[in-house]
Amino acid sequence: MYPNLRFAFYDIFGLDIPALGLVQSYGFFLALSFLAAAWWLGVEFRRREKEGLMQGVEETYTVGKPLSPIDIIWNAILGFLLGFKGVYALMNSTAFAGNDAKNNLLSLEHGNWLAGIGLAVAFVGWKYWEKQQEKKEYPEEKQLTRTVYPHQRIGDIVIISAISGVFGSKLFYLLEEQPEDWVNALFSGSGLTVYGGLITAFFVVSYYIRKKKISYTDMLDTAGPAMILAYGVGRLGCHFSGDGDWGDPNTAAKPFAWLPDWAWAYSYPNNVINAGVALPDCGGYPFAAEYGYCMQLVPPAYPTPVWEFLMGVIIFAILASLRRWAKQGGLLFAIYLIFNGMERFAIETIRVNGEYNIFGYMLTQAQVIAVILFIIGIILTAYFYYKQTRPDFKQITHPKGD
Repeated sequence: MYPNLRFAFYDIFGLDIPALGLVQSYGFFLALSFLAAAWWLGVEFRRREKEGLMQGVEETYTVGKPLSPIDIIWNAILGFLLGFKGVYALMNSTAFAGNDAKNNLLSLEHGNWLAGIGLAVAFVGWKYWEKQQEKKEYPEEKQLTRTVYPHQRIGDIVIISAISGVFGSKLFYLLEEQPEDWVNALFSGSGLTVYGGLITAFFVVSYYIRKKKISYTDMLDTAGPAMILAYGVGRLGCHFSGDGDWGDPNTAAKPFAWLPDWAWAYSYPNNVINAGVALPDCGGYPFAAEYGYCMQLVPPAYPTPVWEFLMGVIIFAILASLRRWAKQGGLLFAIYLIFNGMERFAIETIRVNGEYNIFGYMLTQAQVIAVILFIIGIILTAYFYYKQTRPDFKQITHPKGD
């Protein structure tokens, strides 16, 4: 397993680059998952815009404004934090590993003051230079109008969903697990509840797209395939970091000889939560002891994150193939809810998780949510499909340029 990219580079290329220890494997794949979602949003938004299914809206903005105190304060803070903690972290990568990460992250004693002040000045200077360049073209304040299309808002949507999603994931995890050390759990690289992130991001992004006058049903139909693809990619982060989202212990024989051992039962060596028994020689990583990642599972467990990645890709392919058939707004998203509920309910039957007694059935929190999403998906699919098959159905389009 690769708790961070330092482990990955050492294992694959034989190179020990301490600075890579700052890049956690889970965070790396989480970033890739948002990039995957952004890619699909871009593909679909542009297609829908080209076919007249989505349109841009006019916005007014001001140019020629001088550098404001808010601009100065914000850029100074951002530059200082990047320099103070970022440069220090690059020079002392192991200081942000293991149990010391929380204390070093919040402490003013661990940082590079010179780099912090230098970057603060540089960021403010750069912003000032931008304003001066703008003033050459617009000496006086002036209001301009431009047409902004949905695909041009993808960056904002991804950033908003990432921040709200991580916040929701942590919040649901803390509420469910009730850890003794809340601060350490809050800054830990593990401990994220997927459904918590999805639910929180759903409501926050919904507010944003309504404010920006983006078609709600078009956004949902585009987001369904994007979310399941991002979910699958994100699960690879769970697998490679070994963050505890594995399945139950598995000692059964492989059902197929061609199936790799790791795809059926895996011990998750060097897992990031240090679960299991001591790993001889820390798995051959000379620096593993610096982080404390020297444990593996005995017996091995079902590698459920790998299976979820495969299921996510398959579901994405199915939804992508249906996007032109599902002409009624909301239908594709409703189908996504069905697949999402089925996939998560099934995988939870062999995953390690706390269970609750629901009407006599022992179900995990994720299974309860999965059942609700499945039922909602069935109802909405029936309703939207009925609307699509009505003789008077007509897909809403907008003339190009409107």
